[in-house]
Amino acid sequence: MKLKKIIPFLYPLIVIAVFVFAFIGYYQALGHEFHFWGVLFSTLSFFLADDGDEGRIWAGNPANTLEVGYILVAKYLALILVGLGLFSVFFKRVKETFSVYKIRFFYKRHIIIFSLDALGYRISKELLSSGYRVVVVETNRESPFIEEIENAGGLLIHSNPFESKTLDQIGLSKCRACILANDKDEENIEIAGNISVAAFEIKKKKLSTDHDAMKLFIHITDQQNNRVIKDYSDIDTVDDHYDLHSINIEQIAAQKVYDDFPPHLYFSSTDTNSNNSIAVIGCDKTAEAFLLENIILSHYQNHQPLKIFLIDKNVDEFFNKFSYQYPFYHSFIELIPVKLLNANFYNNFTSSTDYIEDLYKIKVAYFFGNCDSTVINMANSFQQFIYNKTNSLNSIPLIVSLPEESAIFDFMNNGSIHKNQIKNLFTNNLNHHFIKRKSDSFTGKGIIEEGELNDMISRVINFYYTVCYEFESIIQEKLNIIVSPQVIEQLSGYIIDYPFNHTDFTEIEFEKDVLQYLSQLTEIPISDLLKFATIKKNWNTLHKRKKESNRYAARHIQVKMFVLNAIGCTNLTRENIEKYYPVLAKLEHSRWSGEKMVFNYQFGSFPADKREKYIVKEVLKIHDQLIPYEELSPGEKYKDLNLFLLIPLLQKLKNSVNKF
Repeated sequence: MKLKKIIPFLYPLIVIAVFVFAFIGYYQALGHEFHFWGVLFSTLSFFLADDGDEGRIWAGNPANTLEVGYILVAKYLALILVGLGLFSVFFKRVKETFSVYKIRFFYKRHIIIFSLDALGYRISKELLSSGYRVVVVETNRESPFIEEIENAGGLLIHSNPFESKTLDQIGLSKCRACILANDKDEENIEIAGNISVAAFEIKKKKLSTDHDAMKLFIHITDQQNNRVIKDYSDIDTVDDHYDLHSINIEQIAAQKVYDDFPPHLYFSSTDTNSNNSIAVIGCDKTAEAFLLENIILSHYQNHQPLKIFLIDKNVDEFFNKFSYQYPFYHSFIELIPVKLLNANFYNNFTSSTDYIEDLYKIKVAYFFGNCDSTVINMANSFQQFIYNKTNSLNSIPLIVSLPEESAIFDFMNNGSIHKNQIKNLFTNNLNHHFIKRKSDSFTGKGIIEEGELNDMISRVINFYYTVCYEFESIIQEKLNIIVSPQVIEQLSGYIIDYPFNHTDFTEIEFEKDVLQYLSQLTEIPISDLLKFATIKKNWNTLHKRKKESNRYAARHIQVKMFVLNAIGCTNLTRENIEKYYPVLAKLEHSRWSGEKMVFNYQFGSFPADKREKYIVKEVLKIHDQLIPYEELSPGEKYKDLNLFLLIPLLQKLKNSVNKF
């Protein structure tokens, strides 16, 4: 048995032994002079290292050796207990000091996690098992997860997370990412504020900002808090010293469901949009977030709104709230609310017969809910409903999003000796696909590795648009050098043609070649361009909503690839993409418009004053291009073509990362 498990029982046993031996010894030595309260006082003095009076007792009566022995045993046990206590305190101090120095001298690119609440514990455990170095800040020394995290290799720091000295102890200046995983939004927000100040001070000491900004992931449960942080936390500042990601479980779970099981994965490229419909069954916050993902990302070649059957016993209430919050939804998706009158889909929907007949023709169904068993049972009942019409066990894939509140799925799937047998049965025979809302969505690998891959694609997209539409003014502002539009056009063409002239390349190699080419065109020294024209420099200075906008553009690449294949554009040359573009023309503008409206933008004109325009656009969220595609200027229409032209470059960059 480990010492840590013995100590809680050892201490009280020693205390009891001290009193037993002391009372026996005194009773036998003093006889009729024995006095309970006096003996109790003498025994307590043992814990203060008092000499006691066993010597006097022995001198007065040498026959009392045995009695004195009892007292000596009691005294030494008391001293041992005191010594163990002092050693425990000393050991904890030494251990914590050692951890601080270990972080300071040996840790770099590590992950810092604040709080061992359920979310922080799970992420810490997963990151450690994947080989990451993890530092955990936890004020509760009685947390039940401490021993397990330490045994897995994590370093625990028991300091106040709100104090600046704690941020120094955990190696903030050298870390790869911070994850604020507390269950309380207000604590996460306050710690994030302290980290942002500390990160700014660290950044001032560095000569270059061309670096991977520290990623700061902040767990936010309230959707309104999440929206305000994304919209306004850096609206009038340049936070190139850290990269803030506000994480909401429902939102990130919906994104995971969409990225792993997107609707187009189950669409036939020969079908028109009118034949492609899906069902969302169960109305909760994750289902709402999933609908928003479809507003932003589900845009296809025929430019028709995706038809979504929305099924739930409380669908009317959910539909009314959704329509109130997002009144523009019908421009991007067609929602058909279907009220469910019982739990087993027993032929009694409150909708027309035509709608019910159409329901059999959906391509995929997504299930959401607040309890594992409820969602699993709902999926099985819907399978019965479909089977009775089609006589097929797996005609429609069912994507089951598990909230993990009851853990029934883990009990069935992992509790038996045949691990994954239940899951494989459902997947292989019934076409059920399970995704855990927390442990599959908010994972260390997901937020660190997959997030960094998506960010790489996102910042290259941003870099290209910066080259095309901002470099001319940036170079004039920074170096007082006028660059002609022809030079920008040449540079833009060089970027588009780059993947056809290079076999394998990384982001760094691509950037080096682009800046070298720009230097040749303008005779600007590379050393000057490195101060402001790098990919990461331009990414780090973006506001959070603009970063998120680029991330959505990156995530939509898989949809664009589906559409290109569907219209026969399989050879992705520049000429082919431009040839097929008339069929695709509205697609990117529609996706961008959906994204902006979900971000709470509305149409309006811009003022002439540059500062006022910035306030109107970034604070009031007014944009003059939230108009039909046909009303855009030729230049604005061409912007939408850019993302299609970038696909070969982005695909090769992604492949270069996946090789390692």
